[in-house]
Amino acid sequence: MVKAISVDIDGTITYPDRRLHKKALEAIRLAEGLGVPVMLVTGNTLQFGEAATILIGTSGPVVGEDGGALSVKDGRLRRRAYLTKMDEEWILWSEVKRRYPEAVLSFSMPERKAGLVILRTIPVEAVRDIIEELGLNLVAVDSGFAIHVKKPWINKGTGIKKACEVLGIEPGEVAHIGDGENDLDAFRVVGYRVAVGQAPESLKKEADYVTEKTYGQGGAEGILHVLRKFGYLGEDDADPFGNP
Repeated sequence: MVKAISVDIDGTITYPDRRLHKKALEAIRLAEGLGVPVMLVTGNTLQFGEAATILIGTSGPVVGEDGGALSVKDGRLRRRAYLTKMDEEWILWSEVKRRYPEAVLSFSMPERKAGLVILRTIPVEAVRDIIEELGLNLVAVDSGFAIHVKKPWINKGTGIKKACEVLGIEPGEVAHIGDGENDLDAFRVVGYRVAVGQAPESLKKEADYVTEKTYGQGGAEGILHVLRKFGYLGEDDADPFGNP
């Protein structure tokens, strides 16, 4: 039985230009209204996720920085935890910048504590080659929006496990909805997996359900699918938002 839904943000509940999709917002609030907590799980900063959870209206923990950071509501405050620190990441960045002067870090880097985010001005394969050459204990993942460099054990699956400890549920009682390669680790720990329509084939082949719609409308479709499949909405209930 699914007791919570975790959702990626960029590309999953947004338009391609990263604006929040209205139908995804409505679907999230429907899930929350039915007693299903939604947790935001993003490769973006923890601060970004915290702002999003307030504006969207989710009650679950926020998992940020690809699982390297966790934010939990505690009354009117929020408690933060970081699961790693950066050391080899800066060694890598120094070498990347030396070889590829055009390489650029995300504007959000000053707020990050669990990994590097390199804009896609260079290929992810180049970053991986340097990691291997230097013998660094790091991985590079292309999220579709940027290249995320982190420790191998830092991933969305790790973050979801920690979030489930807070919620008092098992990871197998979570349905995860995502659209990028960095959602694969989440798929490996949860009980039900939804890939949004534009997701890469590597994610789709691991999914229990692939949405027909893409981006935020696909995210909304995925949430409604989960609510129906696990009995929160009847199979014959009309779509409350008029989605096809």
